[in-house]
Amino acid sequence: MATAKTITIDPVTRVEGHGKIIIDLDDQGGVADAVFSVAEFRGFEKFCRGRMLWDMPTITNRICGFCPVSHHLASVKATESLLGVEPPPAATKLRELLHMGQVIHSHALHFFFCALPDSMHNPKNPVSHRSLFGLMQTNPTMMTNAIRLRKAGQEIVYKVGGARLHPVSCIPGGMSKGLEYIDRIEMFKLVLTAVKIAKMGVDLVKDLYAKDTENYMTFASFPSLYMGLSKDNQLELYD
Repeated sequence: MATAKTITIDPVTRVEGHGKIIIDLDDQGGVADAVFSVAEFRGFEKFCRGRMLWDMPTITNRICGFCPVSHHLASVKATESLLGVEPPPAATKLRELLHMGQVIHSHALHFFFCALPDSMHNPKNPVSHRSLFGLMQTNPTMMTNAIRLRKAGQEIVYKVGGARLHPVSCIPGGMSKGLEYIDRIEMFKLVLTAVKIAKMGVDLVKDLYAKDTENYMTFASFPSLYMGLSKDNQLELYD
């Protein structure tokens, strides 16, 4: 279809991977068509065929750099389902702790580094300020705390999972490593600091919402098939 004008946003930043947006406008300036293009091919479904069963948790966690723990856990739980085995209670608790470590650092990454530059951008400032580096210049203390919060999550993943990015400790039937006493003490200190920073983030969201309530009530609000995962009427991410 012939269009009056095409707008291309390339690249789309603050997403994992490489993407672009192509918007076709009609003669009246309205949107005739819009495409979000991601040029990536992972191929896991193909090259995982024929692999040894117990290798899968350390292969599939490479699918994503934001949520490798989730893929690690999903894979090991799938292998356990195939084998008909249940991990002991201590292993399950360690896995839940591992997952919460990822939740801390991935949510901190999304909120402070990916979403906040748009939410806190002042239209009077140059567009260059609408970025992570812009926030570092205008809110250095907040962004330092954001880095500390993400570090806390990464340290939990490292101490429980055996690696900061792609964990290796979850194996069919349990865990390949325990948790040393000194690691428990260090993580406890990290969590105390992380809770304070997280509360700071909550207060920041409340403030942003109060200043622009109408926009927050309507932006990106549309019917969808997304569902929240729950257990005992609470948010549940592990089970």
